[in-house]
Amino acid sequence: MIKVRVSLLFLFISVACFGQQTSQYSQFMMNEYGLNPAVAGSGKGLYVMVGRRTQWRGFALAPETNFASVTKAFGKKGYRHYWHGVGAYVEQDKFGMFSNKVAYGSYAIHLKLSSKYFLSFGVAAGVKSIALSNTISDKFDPALSAGSQKVLIPDVIPGIYLYSKKVSVSLALRNLYKNTMKQGSKQVGSGSRLLPTAIFTISKKIKSEGYDFVFVPGINIQSNLIGIPSSQFNFMAYYRQRIGLGVTYRMHDAVSAMIQIRVLKNVVVGFAYDYTVSKFRSANANSMEFMTGMTPVMSSEGYDKPNGASDCPKFDFDF
Repeated sequence: MIKVRVSLLFLFISVACFGQQTSQYSQFMMNEYGLNPAVAGSGKGLYVMVGRRTQWRGFALAPETNFASVTKAFGKKGYRHYWHGVGAYVEQDKFGMFSNKVAYGSYAIHLKLSSKYFLSFGVAAGVKSIALSNTISDKFDPALSAGSQKVLIPDVIPGIYLYSKKVSVSLALRNLYKNTMKQGSKQVGSGSRLLPTAIFTISKKIKSEGYDFVFVPGINIQSNLIGIPSSQFNFMAYYRQRIGLGVTYRMHDAVSAMIQIRVLKNVVVGFAYDYTVSKFRSANANSMEFMTGMTPVMSSEGYDKPNGASDCPKFDFDF
């Protein structure tokens, strides 16, 4: 039993150093702003989203991620050449003995390139908290006892977003400003580093002949330019802008089944279940993910429907 616990401990430490530095979501196209601050303001009015992901269910101290975000467009009504977007994002990521919390505020400017294409530049700035739990660690471990149990790190995330009603291309960079788990005289571990990571996403909307169906393939790639990039391939099929079914394949890791439902005109709910295809499948280490997005009523921009609620942008397929 002791050997099993020690093995799991080293497993989670290795995951923290390489696999969990940047959160990943099976429904990455539903949480675009969480990946790139330049997305803020690309939709209509105010948009709120919350989500939760539980990974490797069945393992003790397995990763859990919770997030919430809000974005808003300004000056979009009657715009000619540009408008603005702002947003806020908070996330908590727990895995093994590690607990990470982040809080960001962001700004983006959107430029009109043509009648169909737009380009936005955004930046998120905030703080990242990295903490160790002493409930499962060995207090005599020199790598842990020499440092602090918690450290606060300032963080900046730049991003660029090219999009139209049919295509979107996104690129953001993380862990650029501060890539060591150290602030002042405090540090977590002994020289641990956060690797700079590039997050690239591309998607396309394809409508059927009768417009009953809209198909959305997408690709998400995360790379620290050292190890093998983590790649996800996503495909969603939406029926009459009411329900969507899809699948995601994360290379050498998992296959996800997804369903997204528009409950009201301005509310969408998404659920994903990941079936592990790596060697972890022997322990039934599957994952679940839940997201909810909403465009609240009475947008100040005045382009909403007569009842005051605008359509949820994730189901807004106005070609």
